[in-house]
Amino acid sequence: MDDLTQFNGLVVAVDDNPINLDTLLEALSGERLDLAVATDGVMAMSLIEREQPDLVLLDVMLPDIDGFEVCRRLKANPQTADTQIVFMTSLSNREHRLQGLHAGAVDYISKPFDTEELLARIRPHIAVRRMTRALQEKNTSLEAEIRQRVAVEAAREALLVELMSRTDELHEAKERLERELVEKGRANAERTALHEQIIAAQHTRLLELSTPLIPITDRILVMPLIGTMDTARVQQAIETMLQGASSRSADFIILDITGLKRVDENVASMLLTAASGLRLLGTRTVITGIRSEVARTLVHSDASLQGIVTKATLQDGIAVAMQAARHRG
Repeated sequence: MDDLTQFNGLVVAVDDNPINLDTLLEALSGERLDLAVATDGVMAMSLIEREQPDLVLLDVMLPDIDGFEVCRRLKANPQTADTQIVFMTSLSNREHRLQGLHAGAVDYISKPFDTEELLARIRPHIAVRRMTRALQEKNTSLEAEIRQRVAVEAAREALLVELMSRTDELHEAKERLERELVEKGRANAERTALHEQIIAAQHTRLLELSTPLIPITDRILVMPLIGTMDTARVQQAIETMLQGASSRSADFIILDITGLKRVDENVASMLLTAASGLRLLGTRTVITGIRSEVARTLVHSDASLQGIVTKATLQDGIAVAMQAARHRG
């Protein structure tokens, strides 16, 4: 048996003919598969919804509801919509086969059964079903991790907003103090200098917090940029990226510009300069949050985009970096 099907699985057979069910049971006896049986359409739908099988072998001619209608109802039910259904029938005309495929079946098996053909047809479908479930579980896990990262980033952004608000309050306090110092004269000059030092320190700290470098993995880092980029923030961002890439031996730095209010040629030049410096350190650059106007700005800058990966969303950028990391590992 193919390595892809070396696992336990559940097959539901729907047929009102005991001879056909015995034949199926005998054919599957050498496989690592369990067989559940239903003899009419209503029983089949209840069983399939409850057990979520890997494959359904569905007879066309049933005593209550024909197999085509059973298939259509299963596909209309969100709980069973992705169930893989293979019709079993002695009807060989093209119209019936097309009717079954249009109802949502993935294949046909002709009666009377040929054991080798039966096994050859169902093994790939079971393997695809199991691989699809595994992929869905991995995607669910990754989505949960991304949601957690997004929540952390939202908390960081909230902190940044709070710090900016407090900086504004300090600036207003400074102006009030300066007016008082003018009135009081030189006696309070020393106090003015002290407040200017505090504001400078707050501004330096704000620059550091406005260009955070967030680790996604040991070798993948994300720098989200929000608001407006001035010369000081540009320089701080480049320095932070280069230091972070060097100290962590990073494989990827994802530069997310979704939150930037405006990306002009100066900012575009910064992005390309940072990517060039990171390339010298052996670190690849992924730019996410690319909008149409950003793309035009990058093109008009007439600079080389060699080695830079661009994606529309941060989630896409993380996925590209993690996939490349797995291949490299």
